[in-house]
Amino acid sequence: MSADPRLVRWRWAVFVVPASIYLFSHFHRVAPAVVAADLMRAFSISGSSLGTLAAIYPYTFVAMALVAGSLVDTLGPRWTLTVGCLTMGGGSVLFGVASLFPIAFAGRFLVGLGASVILIAWLALLAEWFRPDEFGTASGSTQGVGNVGALMASTPLALAVEALGWRQTFVLIGVLTALFATLAACLIRDRPEALGLPAVGLRRARAGTLAEVLRGIPSVIGNARTWPPVLAAAGVYATQVAFFGLWGVPYLTQVYGFDRVSAANTLALVPVGLIVGAPLVGWLSDRWLGRRRLPFVVFAAAYAACWLPLALRGLRPAPEMLAPLFFLMGFASAGFVLVWACVREVNDPARVGIAMGFCNIPIFLAFATLQWRLGAVLDARWQGLAVDGARLYGPAAYEAAFALCLAIALIGVVSALLVTETRCRSVWAQALPGSARPR
Repeated sequence: MSADPRLVRWRWAVFVVPASIYLFSHFHRVAPAVVAADLMRAFSISGSSLGTLAAIYPYTFVAMALVAGSLVDTLGPRWTLTVGCLTMGGGSVLFGVASLFPIAFAGRFLVGLGASVILIAWLALLAEWFRPDEFGTASGSTQGVGNVGALMASTPLALAVEALGWRQTFVLIGVLTALFATLAACLIRDRPEALGLPAVGLRRARAGTLAEVLRGIPSVIGNARTWPPVLAAAGVYATQVAFFGLWGVPYLTQVYGFDRVSAANTLALVPVGLIVGAPLVGWLSDRWLGRRRLPFVVFAAAYAACWLPLALRGLRPAPEMLAPLFFLMGFASAGFVLVWACVREVNDPARVGIAMGFCNIPIFLAFATLQWRLGAVLDARWQGLAVDGARLYGPAAYEAAFALCLAIALIGVVSALLVTETRCRSVWAQALPGSARPR
């Protein structure tokens, strides 16, 4: 990295400001888990309806994936980040004041709409401000940061809800989220050259007009090497967030008898594990192994193994084993952060926004579908028990739901085995006619 002190300072700004915004987006992503019972009571909804409410967030990501990438490649990451942050904050406020289920649904839609562009914009900034051999570590760090937000959506959110109520808490968080849009507008620049600084690492051509960007979409989607890392990440991420972001707290309260704060405390070990694992897997891939596929496979396999005691009745963990299990689940799930490096390195460098945005389509479609599907599995095995309008599900119902998660995680392992080994460099040009194929 250049020793220019101005470049060092601006790199910190480009990392810290989007990191703070992404922290809030991750908070909003998993917050429904802590207030699941409150939402069921407030709107008189079933488990599948709750899953649908939570799923509007990832469904919006799916719809916006290529749009977000196009905005980043045309409008630029700075203003994409700013507008997304404002929209996300406004949606949280609307969710908090909603008196009817459709209004709450609209609020979650706006939250998802704003959040859908945040990570893509941040990754595009990192691609401009960090060298290719730093990108795996930098992109891995995004998930460490994001899961600080997930931690905020566990015990701190549970305590805030107990003190203020869930409505006031979401209004306050929405206002704080929107304030960060000002910081993004003032402190972010799309690339070092905008400040008279030299380009960092591999210089990529600008994608140009929106029409030119859109013409690049088929090349990304039609690239067979794009799909394995995306499907591997989907198998890990969809199951992890469906558990941590919605059904984990109800599982611990209904099967193990934890109160809400204790359940949130225990479940918080999932993002703690990911916070530790995400930068580590990026560093291992970039610096130590110089490989992408090997760490992807090892971490995905370890993650799938974590579902065995949750899905199989005879292996149900004792209460004292839940904390280490959840930490390991979070740590092993960190392997999915390699998806962005893998996809970036097998696609045209001029299509970074589109390539990164496309990653969200299968990943968040799997996430959204699974949230609803798990609720449907639970409802199908509901024995009619409820407390204050909130349904209670038995251990067998949760085991059936988590068996589905195990199967999806195993599909992720198989997909990781098919990832193209790039040796941490762009191999897109090598796949062009007349070029040597990558090994």
